[in-house]
Amino acid sequence: MTAKISKTNDDLDYLYSRLDEVRLSGYERVKAKAHLARAEAFADAFEFLVRGIARLFKGSDKPVGRTAASAS
Repeated sequence: MTAKISKTNDDLDYLYSRLDEVRLSGYERVKAKAHLARAEAFADAFEFLVRGIARLFKGSDKPVGRTAASAS
């Protein structure tokens, strides 16, 4: 899945540039970027799960079966 769903993806370059401004060792910088990527992946997975559950409970707007004669 290469499509990014999360709205934070637009700002990820901004976050990386801000992270580059902070004084960190090379190892800490790579670790921080990995944490950001992991959080982004978790947010995308969570959104996918929530949308799937919402789709299950939404149902259909079509009526099921026929309306009883006494109801009309």
